Amino acid sequence: MIPIFALLAYRGGINVVTLLAIRFVLSGLVLFGYLLARGRRVLAQAAAALPGLLGLGLCYTLQSGFYFSAVRYISASLASILLYSYPALVCLLAFLVEKERLAARTLLALAVSLLGVILVLGSSLGTAHPAGVGLALGAAVVYSLYITLANRVLRDVEPVVAMAVVTLVTSALYVGLGLVAGGLSFAFAPATWLPIALIIVVSTLLAILAFFRGLGILGSSTASIVSMTEPLFTIGISVLLFGTGWAGSRSWEACWSSVVRWWSRYSAPPRSPALDAGPPPGYCINTIHT
Repeated sequence: MIPIFALLAYRGGINVVTLLAIRFVLSGLVLFGYLLARGRRVLAQAAAALPGLLGLGLCYTLQSGFYFSAVRYISASLASILLYSYPALVCLLAFLVEKERLAARTLLALAVSLLGVILVLGSSLGTAHPAGVGLALGAAVVYSLYITLANRVLRDVEPVVAMAVVTLVTSALYVGLGLVAGGLSFAFAPATWLPIALIIVVSTLLAILAFFRGLGILGSSTASIVSMTEPLFTIGISVLLFGTGWAGSRSWEACWSSVVRWWSRYSAPPRSPALDAGPPPGYCINTIHT
């Protein structure tokens, strides 16, 4: 949904830096207000994992900047599909960094998933802007780094606390960038505040709270894999709102990609509940929703 809201905001005359600065500043204020109201020990937890949190903030800044910039050149549907090429990169990092063994069914699922991405890209090269494609793939690369690092940081920090600190770092970077480069501009149409509010409330705050609630109900693995159906909603709503031509004819590829990921999880033997006490060992195809 977030690229759709971004497209609607751009139609009101806002630029990428201003949009992201507003998003993260207001989201950060709400998150820290919530944590203070709940009496959480934010500083103590943040100090224990500060280098990792700073790294997550930098990754989040780059990923959001690449992704929000991509939809200025290509459709929201294509940007969403290209972003979801990141599971293969996360698996590669898990193998190289965490020395994780990858099951044959996982490799097969990822291969078929990537095939769908290649089909989408191959059929759109004649019309898709190269800059948009590059930015969306860049977002996928940075997001894979973000997930790999977050898998370690979240062992020592509560997810809500980590997200609040990461949002603070990201907002500081975007505000600083806007001030230095002169990119902050509030000369956009008043109606633009509606998609901005949707980005903050729906795609940031509610998305985080809903995902954490899902963790408690479904468990880490299931909640993470359910969140990977997001491109299906983006494609469907993009077709309805913008009439994106290729999305309707290629949506089957996104469906197939999601089905394959579901199959790779639920065809596996049941896991012991004890395995979910810490970060899921099979995190290579999971996503930490932010």
